[in-house]
Amino acid sequence: MARFSADQADNYGGQGGGGFFSIQNDKQVKQVRFMYDKVEDIEGMSVHKVELNGKDRYVNCLREYNDPIDTCPFCREKKPVQARLFIPVYNLDEDAVQIWDRGKTMFQKMTSLCSRYATKNNLVNNIFEVERNGKPKDQKTTYEIYQIDKDDTEIADLGELPKILGSLVMDKSAEDMEYYLEEGEFPPTDDDSDNDSGVRRRESRSSRDRERESTRRTPASSRRKEDTF
Repeated sequence: MARFSADQADNYGGQGGGGFFSIQNDKQVKQVRFMYDKVEDIEGMSVHKVELNGKDRYVNCLREYNDPIDTCPFCREKKPVQARLFIPVYNLDEDAVQIWDRGKTMFQKMTSLCSRYATKNNLVNNIFEVERNGKPKDQKTTYEIYQIDKDDTEIADLGELPKILGSLVMDKSAEDMEYYLEEGEFPPTDDDSDNDSGVRRRESRSSRDRERESTRRTPASSRRKEDTF
């Protein structure tokens, strides 16, 4: 599995879209906590997308950016590589820990947020509003992120972080990939369930977060431009 940090992101190419956390409509706003403490916690993954049982699935790429192409059978066969950021967020609107699947350009925004708001290695202390700017399926859709509150919440207060490798991203060996290239499927395993949710839902939320629901701004675009990322 090729993982990369913010300063290595430019060595990886390709982007896709969508994820378990999503904002569907133009100007729609959701409140979240990013489940990171500091910028060093932010880690990307390089993946391939394959069709399996009629669905698109991510599979781990076996190459580091400077490895020989034959290190990964999918790279050897010129299957595109995508550099993805699977951001764990606590979605206050849905009372759930979710994954926001974004491209590598999101590193810049997350780095900026950590620089400004994680002054004591505590980005998760902050509540942000995320506003979508773009209609459904618009390839030029962007997101604005606004900090609206801060408290002493820790990651442990929100629940278990979703598992990425082995769930949302299938963890396959070179031998598994060779089998897929021949058969169009991966070899059977002890657990062939389509376990790709990676989502944990909490039974309840804190009273602080419930109280904030009645004080939301809509839309977020009315704030000053310098507050955006």
